[in-house]
Amino acid sequence: MRNKQAMVQLHRMLAMGLLLFVGCAQAETPAFLAEREKNFPSPSAAKDYQTFAPVRVATFSNWAKYFSSCTIEPGPHSRSLAQGQLPRPLSYSRFPIGGTRTLDDFVDAYPVTSLIAAQADKILEERYPRMRLPSDKFASFSMAKSITSLLVGIALDEGKIASLDDPASKYVPAIADSAYGAISLRHLLRMSSGMNYSENYSGRDDNARMQGYLESQGSIVAINVFKGKPFHTPGSKFNYAGIESIVLNQVVAHATGQPICQYMQEKIWGPMGAQDSGTWQLDGAGQAMGQMGFAATARDWVRLGLMIVNDGKVGDRQVISKSYLDEATRMSAQPEHFHKGNGVNRLYGYGYQFWLLGESQPVMLGVFGQHLFLDRSRKAVLLITSAWPSTLMPLYSMNYSRLFEAFTDSLDTPPIKP
Repeated sequence: MRNKQAMVQLHRMLAMGLLLFVGCAQAETPAFLAEREKNFPSPSAAKDYQTFAPVRVATFSNWAKYFSSCTIEPGPHSRSLAQGQLPRPLSYSRFPIGGTRTLDDFVDAYPVTSLIAAQADKILEERYPRMRLPSDKFASFSMAKSITSLLVGIALDEGKIASLDDPASKYVPAIADSAYGAISLRHLLRMSSGMNYSENYSGRDDNARMQGYLESQGSIVAINVFKGKPFHTPGSKFNYAGIESIVLNQVVAHATGQPICQYMQEKIWGPMGAQDSGTWQLDGAGQAMGQMGFAATARDWVRLGLMIVNDGKVGDRQVISKSYLDEATRMSAQPEHFHKGNGVNRLYGYGYQFWLLGESQPVMLGVFGQHLFLDRSRKAVLLITSAWPSTLMPLYSMNYSRLFEAFTDSLDTPPIKP
């Protein structure tokens, strides 16, 4: 029986490797590329994706083609990822109608563009539906906010940021008169400045107004558009606001004296063992945006996740301190009003620019269905990139989280207590 099971597992691993090889080979043929363009057309203009769903798959898997971006090069040594397999086929109960659904059902039901399940240094499952390829670089939208948090943590580790209780204007004097100059970095990290900033993706909210200034004139101008005193005591209330990530991004750039793209390359992308270059969208002043715009191959997104679940360490190198990650990503490290259901939402709590599914389960999220689920207790990662019909889809979100739960439950490794 054991020999038979071993043979089945070997066949599955070989099949997965063959599918990826065939996919890469197909990418080089004009016929494949023509069919891909026919089925998933490129946009006529960069922002067509906002109103025309059919171009989202192409746009979200080649972001830097349409938006001015810097290139973040990998280091000399990439982190190798071995081929493994899931201990058992994944299945989950679909919300809200019930019934068992398989991984194949999931990929068919939702507009997934890449999916990788990994643990330790092994890829257990890897898929590129909708004619996507391993070489495609998938946009993150707000997953980039979590990267900004990591950069804050590294600058704090290095002493370039003295304290998270410092006001933002200590590092960026140019925003001293803005609504955010006097707000502490800690409150900005938790999206709790107290400002009554609206971000509902209506196209008429504060976020849309900010985005116009950000793209045309840059981060400092965009921040300084917003004036006034907090509506709530800072730190007392969660209110999702991308501008607070932009402030943090500027803090890192000013505290380190380096452009964000350079700091990201030196402190994270190279040390974590990325295999390919990443890209980060630039604002109107030529600086990386702090709240969105990062893109990378699916495998490099997974490498980033594996670094986080390994307590910030890659090999013998501590990329970011475990103490910062504990503070940023554990539910118990947050005040109670940032816990799941207590002023955040029913599915997640919130840490330092990370959503929190559980005590040891931070999640990097982006609109239109971008998810990097992390389980620090099992050293496991599940990446799902997507091209959803709308920015936010709560039922989709619930079922993505259920698939992640099925994945972690399937693992043979028992959770490690923090």
